Amino acid sequence: MSRLRLASAGTLAFAMCAVGCTSGDIGGDGAAAQGGAAGSPASNQAGDSNGTSSVSTVVNLTGSPQYLRFVRLTNGQWARSVQDILHLAMPSGLERDFQSAVAGTTDFSNNELVLAVDQRRVADFQSAAEALAKQVTASSAALAQVYSGTDASGFIATLGRRAFRRPLTTEESASYLTLFNSGATLSGTATAFAKGAGLVIRAILQSPYFVYRTELSDAGAPLSSYEIAAKLSLWLRGTTPSDALLDAAAAAGKLDNAEQVAATAATMLEEPTAAKVIDEFHAELLHFDRYSTITKLNVDGYAANLNTEYLEASSRFFDKIFSQGLGLREILTSTKGFVGPSMAGLYGVAAPATGYEERELGAQRVGYFSQLPFLSLYGLNAEADSIHRGVTINLDVLCAVLGPPAAVLPAVPALMPGQTNRQRISTLTAGCGGACHNEQINPIGFAFEHFDGIGRYQEAENGNLPIDSSGSFEFVEGKQTFDNAGDLMRKLADSNQAHTCYSKKLASFAMQRDIVAQDKPLLDKMAKASSENGSVKRVILELVKSDAFRIRSAGNP
Repeated sequence: MSRLRLASAGTLAFAMCAVGCTSGDIGGDGAAAQGGAAGSPASNQAGDSNGTSSVSTVVNLTGSPQYLRFVRLTNGQWARSVQDILHLAMPSGLERDFQSAVAGTTDFSNNELVLAVDQRRVADFQSAAEALAKQVTASSAALAQVYSGTDASGFIATLGRRAFRRPLTTEESASYLTLFNSGATLSGTATAFAKGAGLVIRAILQSPYFVYRTELSDAGAPLSSYEIAAKLSLWLRGTTPSDALLDAAAAAGKLDNAEQVAATAATMLEEPTAAKVIDEFHAELLHFDRYSTITKLNVDGYAANLNTEYLEASSRFFDKIFSQGLGLREILTSTKGFVGPSMAGLYGVAAPATGYEERELGAQRVGYFSQLPFLSLYGLNAEADSIHRGVTINLDVLCAVLGPPAAVLPAVPALMPGQTNRQRISTLTAGCGGACHNEQINPIGFAFEHFDGIGRYQEAENGNLPIDSSGSFEFVEGKQTFDNAGDLMRKLADSNQAHTCYSKKLASFAMQRDIVAQDKPLLDKMAKASSENGSVKRVILELVKSDAFRIRSAGNP
């Protein structure tokens, strides 16, 4: 191993010790029922510490935020950052070989708790840095894209500022200049400038100040303008700050107060990259990756190509929500959705001539959760999966506290003659003896009884038996009754609990940590903006103006 590799490994290893290792409880996924999808949310339930079950009347604000001063870039942030730092014409694709974050222990895969650096990741960063340095210095044209000059100091200053998301210190500049001059004397056919530049690129791309986003301000003090620029850019653009944004960070009065930060964020929110980042948020929140795992055995109307349509239709729906200035209320109550050629028949609407088109889906389909993707994902082959539909809405839309699952999860039995699905599930779960199923999970799940296992609307089931989709639920605001899924969705849209939960999820994704009780003032402001017909963009601006986003937390100094 070269001296550079050893030095870089040691530097990252030091950062690993400085940041500290934190792990959450690891819970296995429950076995998926036939005709559903793997990774059932039922296994990730939070309950009271004493194991008793009770009706939830609060938004779950438990968690273990570490407020780390060094938060590793996600693989996606790393990939987009190196492309922009080195001005590569095409993505490198090197991140595809990186180790992925552990999934399932936190709401999102960008959470600080799952972004540790171990020896495998050190090796990933080393090999990628070497490959990129070789690629960039292979031609004078590629190297000129990084820096058009030929002076070592200018090259180091330009590359270092982009990678570290701040100007280099005097000591750092001197150290990298020494490394550059050492590299320039190496043997080989490349120019002295290319050899020196290659060594500096390798070192900078392995530095903790590139691999990690930092918050080094004193506890209770505002983040520096460069730290704010990095925090905004890595979130809303998914990449390192542009040269223009770094220039703004260097200027007084650009990112110094809440309104200035919000103005910068508002500009970013109109860029195409923001739409992609918020699509990633919704995809993780609502488990879009599970659509590819759906299987149905001998179900009339289902074909495997529907899985691809489910993903694309969902992405287009949430892209419209974000780009057209809509919010949670429209997510929960819109009767329009996107359809592909195969989905159209299940909806009973005209198929698009090509690709995907938005359609009015009818009064029975209120909100995203009455659309085919969600309903088919949580379907027991051809039949409704009331339990998982109820669990998912509780956890992902209401942030409800559910009791612990049973030690042994019984299989759902076949429907008996003259038995409705609601009767079957009620009988199956009656033995739990607590409120978890009877007052939390089942009522929400039963609201969707008019939709079968692939999301088709039905007026009757199992031999023309009438369907009962009515119920009641104890929201934070009190008990509400509803007649069906549409009625439930409209009540959710009016519920502060749903808007607070959505705000919690968005804040967690943005700040890359668990959101807990001390964040309640922030959530109150975000939920108020959301409930007042606020768009996703407006809720985001409430977040970036907050002290929680701009001030170094004293929670773990």
